[in-house]
Parts: sequence; structure tokens; C-alpha cells
Amino acid sequence: MFEFHIDPRFSETDALGHINNTVLPVWFEAARADLFRLVHPRLTRDDWPMILASIKVDFIDQIHLGGGVTIRTGIQKIGTKSFTVEQQAFQHDKLVARGEAVLVWFDYRQQASQPIPEEVRLLLQPHLLENSPA
Repeated sequence: MFEFHIDPRFSETDALGHINNTVLPVWFEAARADLFRLVHPRLTRDDWPMILASIKVDFIDQIHLGGGVTIRTGIQKIGTKSFTVEQQAFQHDKLVARGEAVLVWFDYRQQASQPIPEEVRLLLQPHLLENSPA
């Protein structure tokens, strides 16, 4: 799994004193950067090969200011034209949130999904989580 570390900022807290629920999708996206670099190392916009189709966040426990958060990212499933990313956020070694994102291989010029190239599948395969279907 890829690991991403973030220190919660005061501006990300809400009136109840914990990290606002709108922050987790942003953190999860930032944590997918290593995965983006893996399959598209140039990170260029003119030939960007993916589009986000779906995200889901499950809030397991409250996240507070004053403790770093580690986000672990792996591949749950590789389909024909899309792959599912699974993410877990930990604070003080405790699972606090879980996320899922479906990324579709996409040609922006044609405005259509495309099959994931075999070379990309080979890059993603080692990051499949245990007991995940290929």
C-alpha cells in the first residue's frame, strides 16, 4: 500500500472541534497522488488518462487536531475500463475513516472510457489488496 501522512490544520476543524467531514475526500485525493504518478508519471493535463466516477467515505471515528493522520492506499479491484481504490485513514494507530474511489480510464478528446492498457494493469497489479479480485 502507498502511505501518505498529513498533519490536520486548524482550518480543517469544525464547530464541534473535530476535522470536518468535507476534508476527508480532499485528503484521500491527495493520497492518491502516488498512484497517479505510478500510472501517469508525467502528470500532464493534456493527456490525463483517468476520470473520477465515484467516491465513498465511511467515518469510523472522530479525527482531531493535534495528531498526524496516515492514509494507506491500495487497489481493491481492476476491471476492464476502471479500477477501484481503497483507502484507510489512521490517527494514533486507530482506523478513523475508510474510503473508496472508482477511477475510469478515459479519453478526454473522445469523451469516452477506454480499456485500461495492459502496461497499466501490470503496474497496478502489485498494489492489489489481499483477497481482492483482479
